[in-house]
Amino acid sequence: MFAISESQKFLENLNIHFDLFKYLVVGGLIFTRLFIMTMFVPFLGVKPIPGRVRISVVMALLLLVFSPVYAMTPDVMPPPGAMFLLFLKEILFAILLGLTITMVFYGIQSAGNMIDNQRQLANARIFNPALGSQSSLFGVFYYQFALVIFLIMGYHFTFLKAVIRSFETVPILSLPDIQPGLDPLVGLIINLSADTLIITLQLSAPVLVAIFIADLILGMTNRVAPMINVFEMGFNIKGYIGNIMVWLSLPLVLMQMRYWFEKALQTLDIVIRFFIK
Repeated sequence: MFAISESQKFLENLNIHFDLFKYLVVGGLIFTRLFIMTMFVPFLGVKPIPGRVRISVVMALLLLVFSPVYAMTPDVMPPPGAMFLLFLKEILFAILLGLTITMVFYGIQSAGNMIDNQRQLANARIFNPALGSQSSLFGVFYYQFALVIFLIMGYHFTFLKAVIRSFETVPILSLPDIQPGLDPLVGLIINLSADTLIITLQLSAPVLVAIFIADLILGMTNRVAPMINVFEMGFNIKGYIGNIMVWLSLPLVLMQMRYWFEKALQTLDIVIRFFIK
């Protein structure tokens, strides 16, 4: 605080009049919301992106919204105790904003993992740099395909517009009204997790049904002709059926991806309304 007051006096001696402490607080709160949010969003803060690039993106967004947000903030700053709660609110709000999009991508990747598991190729895993973890072949393919569709359809612009508008609907210097308690927030997180499972089952359903029918046929073949090595044949048959059904079901997968992306963007409004005072 002493250093800030000295800097304030130095600026006033230079005939520069503005509240340095307010500038730092407002900028810090904006930076917290944007930086935490980018850590969860696949197209902004994935692990292969260098830290300097991520910081540069956050600073560019901060410069974009700083002036209008600063103009909306009151002149009286909250006490230090409330300041700590404001930063916690920004962290929680940013995490929820990022999770609404990230959970959809996790569900899409899990669909590819389930397909490879049913094809009995789950052990053939490669590194997914976007998530910094190992994934199956179709898991990485589905994830990259979803990311391309997300960017081509312009959903990233819609997401960024919603984040920028959130500074107007959810002011940085106000605490949310949580009179109903934390039940709506917990219910929202549960719904996001449940949607991830639904996405996985929907996108992998064509392949799972086809492989299930193939298992039935192989089982009947084994009963009719026990001398045929059905177990060894199953590896090749399931592999071919899985590949064919993935490519045939791509139009359906694309349609469902668009549906879940639009639903995730609608969930942003629910998150924002939860934090509106």
